[in-house]
Amino acid sequence: DPRWVGRSYETAPYEVTEQSIRDYMAAVGDEAGIGDLMAPPTYAMVYGFDAYWQLWTDQEVALDVAHLVHGEQRFRFQRPVRPGDRITTTGRLTAINNRSDMDLVTFELTARDAQERPVSDGTALFIIRRP
Repeated sequence: DPRWVGRSYETAPYEVTEQSIRDYMAAVGDEAGIGDLMAPPTYAMVYGFDAYWQLWTDQEVALDVAHLVHGEQRFRFQRPVRPGDRITTTGRLTAINNRSDMDLVTFELTARDAQERPVSDGTALFIIRRP
């Protein structure tokens, strides 16, 4: 329903730890380097996930997640993510477009550190088939 365009969701601050980066890298088959550890780009899903979850479980918006597929994902980084960062992500529903038997839902995310400096931006496109 396009009336929900503009709705936003904010995560609690996420504390990035060396262990969380290493665990993530192990889970995706990436090997952590020695020394100055920084998170890989897809780690943005870790600190931003709660914003997605809030959208998917918002009973007013009522996305049909049983028929949802992730169609596209883009990230843009303003700086590397490192242990010790406290990151808050805001997700905003920016478009709901109807195409024949499906809805295309665009969700944009902005992540900032504890000093309100930009960390990353992202855009996700969800495709929801109507039964």
